[in-house]
Amino acid sequence: MSAQPILFVDTCVWLDLYLLDRPGKRAAQALVRHALDHDIPLVYASHSALDVYAKAGICAKRLFREGGTLTDGQAHAARTFAWDCATQMREVATPVPADVSDFYYAEKYRPLHGDLEDDLVLAGCSRAKASYLVTTDKRLLRHADISAKTPPEMLALLESGLARSAVTEDAAHDSTYYLRKWLTNEPL
Repeated sequence: MSAQPILFVDTCVWLDLYLLDRPGKRAAQALVRHALDHDIPLVYASHSALDVYAKAGICAKRLFREGGTLTDGQAHAARTFAWDCATQMREVATPVPADVSDFYYAEKYRPLHGDLEDDLVLAGCSRAKASYLVTTDKRLLRHADISAKTPPEMLALLESGLARSAVTEDAAHDSTYYLRKWLTNEPL
């Protein structure tokens, strides 16, 4: 049996999963459920947990404010909800840490894709040796140097049995390669 693919799940997909008003909710739920049922590893950039926490809390507070003034109890419930989202991410997926080499790697993407957060996601994909990036970010789908799929596309690929593992020894796609070059001032 071949190795399972590693799916790097972008922040936008986690937000689709947890927030009520997102159009991609069902697709995100189906993908995560399938991955969990089939022991397919899910990973995410460690900074995504902070983004999910912040946006989930903001959305929950906004919903409470629709009924009038935000009470202390409602603010507490919003924070609890935000924490629960970040906690569940950690329970179902593995956070990929970042270090200075990821920033160096991300800088290399700047001419192609100028969004630092997205470029750190690409560095995280490299660090995790991810097989696929799962995102709904249209620009990231176009600019990723890894096979990038939307949740419905990824689910279809998994269900078809055509998804592949991308374990590679290509040093140029490993963020530590860039750190070594940077620290030794060697040309790329």
